[in-house]
Amino acid sequence: MKQIEWIKKIRDTSPRVHCITNYVTAGDVANMVLAIGGSPIMAQGIKEVEDVTSICQSLVLNMGTLEEERVEAMILAGKKAAGLGHPVILDPVGVTASAFRRVSALRILKAVRPSVIRGNVSEIHMLEQALMGMETGNLCGVDSVPGDWTDQPEKAAVSLGNRTGAVVVMTGTTDVVAGHGRVMKIRNGHPFMGRITGSGCMLDGIIGAFCAVGAPVTEADAMTEAAAMAVCAHGLCGELAAGKAVRTGGGTGSFRMYLTDYMSILDDGMLERGKKIEIS
Repeated sequence: MKQIEWIKKIRDTSPRVHCITNYVTAGDVANMVLAIGGSPIMAQGIKEVEDVTSICQSLVLNMGTLEEERVEAMILAGKKAAGLGHPVILDPVGVTASAFRRVSALRILKAVRPSVIRGNVSEIHMLEQALMGMETGNLCGVDSVPGDWTDQPEKAAVSLGNRTGAVVVMTGTTDVVAGHGRVMKIRNGHPFMGRITGSGCMLDGIIGAFCAVGAPVTEADAMTEAAAMAVCAHGLCGELAAGKAVRTGGGTGSFRMYLTDYMSILDDGMLERGKKIEIS
């Protein structure tokens, strides 16, 4: 991977990241974007999302708490961002849970064609199946995914990336970033990250900040690297935060606080030394 001072670039330029995210974790996402050095804007009103997107450098679409009007707002904002050549990050949260979510995700994919898609194994697999026109039931959790996909999660990520043209970030015990002929396995992280609400949503915001300074979306390989380094940064801060929480006798509440703390003091040297990435 190229030796780029990602964090310095973010903090020098403070890119605006427009986040249409879910209300459960909006504050956490905003604080995490601020911690890495970006400037979050959490606007979702259908009458203003295009204007807000036009003054930002990237857009995050998180389907966590989905409503009909929010889908329309996401499509309007997504089209505006795509027209400006800005990265669009889509998180199809819970796409396994309902037909409405799957139909909405497909509408967004068709209208916007996001630069990055981030989800867990079951979400990525279900989205791939939906794109193929396959009938799927309503499922919940990674355990519902057939074994051949959980054994080789990169298979789903590569397949979805080929169908959509997006960089696909699949999070799990080992994170996978697949984009444009490259597959990266990232082993940063800690189990505590799965025991708090919003860890994945926070990652969406971090990816938005990294992609905002990575390159125009026409430079697809740069989007792959930006997404991968964002995943490494988030996972590394998770490791550091968990270590401190355990040392001080804390649990997941302390971990959440330390996660933001470590993101705010992370620098490129720490990231370079601490990243655990395998490129194939």
